[in-house]
Amino acid sequence: MVGATGAVGSSLVRELLASPRCDRVTALVRRATTMFSGAPGWEKLQLEVVDFGDLERATARAGAGDDSAFCTMGVGQPRKVPFDEFHRVDVEYAGAFARGARAAGARQITLLSSVGADLESRNRYLRVKGEAEATVIAAGIERVSLFRPSLLVTAQIRYGLQDRLSQLFVPMFAPLLPARFHQIRVEDLARAMRIDAERGGAPGIAALTYPDFVKLLAAELS
Repeated sequence: MVGATGAVGSSLVRELLASPRCDRVTALVRRATTMFSGAPGWEKLQLEVVDFGDLERATARAGAGDDSAFCTMGVGQPRKVPFDEFHRVDVEYAGAFARGARAAGARQITLLSSVGADLESRNRYLRVKGEAEATVIAAGIERVSLFRPSLLVTAQIRYGLQDRLSQLFVPMFAPLLPARFHQIRVEDLARAMRIDAERGGAPGIAALTYPDFVKLLAAELS
C-alpha cells in the first residue's frame, strides 16, 4: 500500500495488521516511521522506504507476491499547493503505484477517491480525482474498488479552522443531503476498505459511496 501515514492510510494499516486474513502488509513510504510500533500484528508490517520518483518500479519489486493493493495517498489541502504538485501526487503517483502493483501480481486495488470525482467536472479537485480513477483503472488490475467518501471525520483537527468548521457543521446538515454526502470516521472507512478487499468479488470496477460503506460494515457484524 501507499499512503500509509495519512489519516485513512494509517487506520487501514492497523486494520490489515489486526486481520487474521492478512499475512503481510508492505507499506511504501518516503521516510521511516515508528507510528505502528506495538500495534496488534505489527510484526507483519514491512516498511519500504522508496523514491516516489521511481514508484512504479519500487512497487513492482516490493509488492511481489501481494495480491491486494491500496492507494490512500493524496494532498491534504490541494488549494495550498501548486497544481503541478497536486496532480503529481494524486494522479501520477497513483498511476505509477497501480502499474507497479499489476506488475507485482495484484489482483485487486482499492483507491481512496472522493464523492463527485469526475473527469468532466468543472471543479478542479473533482476533475483531478476523476483523472486519478481513470489512471488507476487503466493499469489493468482485475478488480478495482473506487472509494468515494465525502467528509472524513478525524480525532484530531488536521487542517486548521476550515477543517474544524467542516467537522462541526456538515454533520448538522447531513440528514438533509443525499446519503452519499454523509460524513464517515476514518476508522470506519478503513474498515470498509479492508472488508471489501477480503470479501473479494468478480473482476470489474466498483465505485462505492457512503451507503456502500454502511453495508460493508453491517455485513461484518451480521
